Amino acid sequence: MGHKERRNIRERAAVVQRLINSVIDNPSVTLTADTLRDWLNVPADAAQRILAKLAASGLVREVQHGVWVRAPLPGFATAW
Repeated sequence: MGHKERRNIRERAAVVQRLINSVIDNPSVTLTADTLRDWLNVPADAAQRILAKLAASGLVREVQHGVWVRAPLPGFATAW
């Protein structure tokens, strides 16, 4: 018998894509692990991993300890 995947990979990918789109579309959004946990209804450790992956990808940057904003997108002028 094979190992059954507990997580719904398609649903998970859709949630992450919605989050990415929200961050890209709204440069004034601020993220913390707690707000991300509540918004996505995920455990705190999952919220931390998501933020770490967004940061590693260059999509967000930390502006103060634990507070993240959209990083400047290449080719786009920023007001901040």
